Amino acid sequence: MEYNDIHTDRKRGILQILKGMMVVILAFTAVFFNAAGLRVHAAGDDDYIEISTADELMNMSPDGNYRLIADIDLSGAEWKPIVFSGHFDGNSFSILNASVKQTGSFVRKTYDGNMKEYDTSFAGFFEVLEDGAEVKNLKLINMRVDVETDKPCFAAGIAGYMEKSSLINCSVQGIISLRAHEKMFGVGGILGYGCGSIERCSADVTLVCTDTDADTKDEQYMGGACAAGYPDINDCEIKIAGFDSDHGYVHDGGLVGMYIFYPAGIDYHGSITGNHVTGKIRFFEDNTNRRAYCKGFIGEIMIWEFDNDRNDTDDFERDEIFSYDKDIKPHECDAPNMEESVTAPSCDFGYTTYTCSNCGYSETDHYTLKSHSFEWTINKEATIDEEGFKTGVCSVCGVTAEAVIPKLELPEGVTLLEPEEEPLPIVVEEVTETPVEDTDDKADKKGGAGIIIAAVLILGGAAAGAFVYLKKRR
Repeated sequence: MEYNDIHTDRKRGILQILKGMMVVILAFTAVFFNAAGLRVHAAGDDDYIEISTADELMNMSPDGNYRLIADIDLSGAEWKPIVFSGHFDGNSFSILNASVKQTGSFVRKTYDGNMKEYDTSFAGFFEVLEDGAEVKNLKLINMRVDVETDKPCFAAGIAGYMEKSSLINCSVQGIISLRAHEKMFGVGGILGYGCGSIERCSADVTLVCTDTDADTKDEQYMGGACAAGYPDINDCEIKIAGFDSDHGYVHDGGLVGMYIFYPAGIDYHGSITGNHVTGKIRFFEDNTNRRAYCKGFIGEIMIWEFDNDRNDTDDFERDEIFSYDKDIKPHECDAPNMEESVTAPSCDFGYTTYTCSNCGYSETDHYTLKSHSFEWTINKEATIDEEGFKTGVCSVCGVTAEAVIPKLELPEGVTLLEPEEEPLPIVVEEVTETPVEDTDDKADKKGGAGIIIAAVLILGGAAAGAFVYLKKRR
């Protein structure tokens, strides 16, 4: 065998060893994730981690790839928004009752229509979607953002801030409320501030923006899809109920509050097409130098570099008032008397409706997970040692489900005993007499056997040597 052949064989051997090590490492990784309650699935190069519980959702890493496999109720927990740069697939499942009550720690420079910069913080289900992030097929139901701050801030349903990221086929229903007073702030139904793309999304939102400082002439923004920035917005359905109390300059739009290049200096032709807006924005602008930008499409357009086609805003109402003595709120009854009506969960989510008997104002809250009428088929019975498995079909809507059947538990006080080992049987061997052989005959037999064994060893060694020699010759 030539040197190159030997070298090649050695390389092949090393590669086989490395492959074996990788198999062990991957097996260990799978065991680790399963022990942590996470299910890892390979989807080509797009690996993702499945999420089915609130704890798993709250432990997402900022740059991971995730997919929901169940509806999740976040009641009783304050959601901590994250800066996210990975991929999140809602898989058409819903997240209920997420509550955000403070801005995150992330600060990014934003600017107003005069290109004046502000160090700004953000709030939303995602605090920030960084360059390249993607969120798709996500449904947020009863999303509640209620933030008060003395710093520039943008709050929104899905993302407070987005840079060159994508929102695809997402929906948000809920209330986004911001109380602020520092120079620049705003609220958006889907996005607060930034750029990227919003495609085939929907919003059914109540937006409340309240300026708490009458002495500072701030820049304020509100939009059913986006408060301010330069995102592409295509084929979206927006239903907005906006309430804006401002002592500065209002930039409100049924779709976008202000459309302006972001980041500054970019060379990009935008797209806003195929959107439908319904609802109204009620606002006041307490300012002697009034501008009062409020329109169904875009409040103020700073840059016209975008496609504008098939946008329907005819069902939008601009409702400006000129009384500044109190803040505008969704429910302004002087003597509220809220009555509750509970809608039980079925093949749809349950919820509680709160209606004021004095003024008729109504809102829904406290959503509950679906409760289907499943007819179950047991595929595998559970035992004391192993879990079982069953599949079900809802007799009402036909949706299918899978469920694990827990291991059987013994009644209290009952324990299983290990079976006692049976004693080994006593075997009595029958002793028989054998004739005594002659000593010389035994020696001859032993000598003959030794000669045969030696011959076999010699012949075997010679054959092995010949094999090695021939292999080297090759």
